[in-house]
Amino acid sequence: MTPTDARPRRRPHGAVGLVAAALLLVGGAGVLGALSGDPDAPGAPRTTVGAAATATPTAPAPTGPAPADPAAPDVPRVAATPPPVDAASSPAGAPVRVVVPAHDVDMPVDPVGVAADGQMEIPPLAERGGWYRFGADPADAAGTTVIAGHVDSVASAGTGPFVRLPEVRAGDAVELTLADGTTRAYAVQSVTRVPKSEARWPDVFTREGEARLALITCGGAFDTATRHYTDNVLVIATPVGA
Repeated sequence: MTPTDARPRRRPHGAVGLVAAALLLVGGAGVLGALSGDPDAPGAPRTTVGAAATATPTAPAPTGPAPADPAAPDVPRVAATPPPVDAASSPAGAPVRVVVPAHDVDMPVDPVGVAADGQMEIPPLAERGGWYRFGADPADAAGTTVIAGHVDSVASAGTGPFVRLPEVRAGDAVELTLADGTTRAYAVQSVTRVPKSEARWPDVFTREGEARLALITCGGAFDTATRHYTDNVLVIATPVGA
């Protein structure tokens, strides 16, 4: 998807797709799948020193799906050309935290752009979301503000707040805290789970149409062969009182 209006402060040069693999639910481990980085493997034995002896407990065998390969994408992605170095600045209206009070979703958000491979960046920790800064922001009168995150990740050794996105329902409130300290309120319009092969990310990564918010992560079954989840979870919300 190619943005139709290039703004100097962002200068998008290519298509923005949801992290093609599966956002914000990890492509094998979490919401966005494995992001960037190669964290230490979780569950390593630790040595406990007592008054009389030192014991090395044996870590229990994992019962759930193995974390995704941190090198694989988790969230839907769309090709994009890496921006110039000076494009890293974020506007005062950039989202820095997203909260869905009814489902205990409370997550800090970082501005992200495109990685060296031309795909949308996703924070490696499942505890943090990524706002696509070359798309719309909450202050824009049109377009979709996109925030994606992993369901889980190797870096986090567990799940993140977006693991609860499938529980969200139409009518639920969403709050965005912006970099200038103000808050924007949204109401959920729809929650969709779609196979990754059928996701239409150009319809989401757009700077046209009504102003709205998209929260993305991974969902569905975990495919042990590909180490990714089969689906994406997409929450669409619209501004309240705008």
